[in-house]
Amino acid sequence: MTWPADVTRGAYARGVNLAWAAGSWLLLSGALGSELRRDGYVLRPPERFHMVRWEPYVGSVAGAVSLDAEATRSLSAALADGEGPEAATMLVSVVERSFSASPSERDDFASAVMQHFQRELGVTLSPERVDRVGGIVPRVEVLGTLREAGQVRTVLVAGLASEGRHAVVVVSAPAVRWESLAPGVRASLDTFRLEATTAPGVVPRRVLGALAGALAGALVASYAAWRRMRAGQGTSEA
Repeated sequence: MTWPADVTRGAYARGVNLAWAAGSWLLLSGALGSELRRDGYVLRPPERFHMVRWEPYVGSVAGAVSLDAEATRSLSAALADGEGPEAATMLVSVVERSFSASPSERDDFASAVMQHFQRELGVTLSPERVDRVGGIVPRVEVLGTLREAGQVRTVLVAGLASEGRHAVVVVSAPAVRWESLAPGVRASLDTFRLEATTAPGVVPRRVLGALAGALAGALVASYAAWRRMRAGQGTSEA
C-alpha cells in the first residue's frame, strides 16, 4: 500500500517527549480510570470511560484487525465516555496470533487496518500517520479520520505486540475532541499488559527452551547410564 507523503515512520516522533511527559502526569495524577481485566489482559482506560451494554457487540469482530485472515479474533470489550454522537469510544479486541510490532510489520498492519474498515465495517478510513511506538509493550499506531453520519471522527488503531496472541485497541472520537483526549488515550495504551501464553495450541518460546533443556538433560543422563552399563559388562567379561 502506498502512503501519502505526509504519512511517514517518524510522523509524530517530534512529540514523543511531550507525550511521555503528559502520559506520566496522567498516571501520577490519577486521570486514568480503574483497571479493566478481561480475557487475560489488563488495561487502565482513560478517565470517564466505562463499559457499555454488551449485547449489541456479542460476536462482533469490529476493530479486530489481523494480518492473518484465518486467525481467530473477537471483540473483547467496548467502552465509552458518554452517550450519543459526541461520545468517544474504545474497543479492545483479541487476535489469536503473534504480533511483534516490528518495523517490517508496521506497513502490513496499517494496510490491514484500511482493509478492515473498508471491507468489514463498510467505511473509509483516511490515514494521516502511522508509527511504531516502543516501550514495555511495543505497538503500531495508525491514526486517521472517517466521516460518519455527517460527523468527522478521529480514529486511532493500535496493535500491541505479544507472542501467541495479541490485542488491538481502537479509539474513535469526534475530531474536535481528539487533541484533549489523545494524551489520556496514549497513557492508557502504555498501561496495557497481555498474558502471552493463553493462545490455544501455541507453546511460548521460553517453554520450548525449557523443554529442549530437559530433553537434552535426559539424553545426557541416558548416555551416561549406558556408558556405565557398558563398563560394567566389560568388567564382568574380564
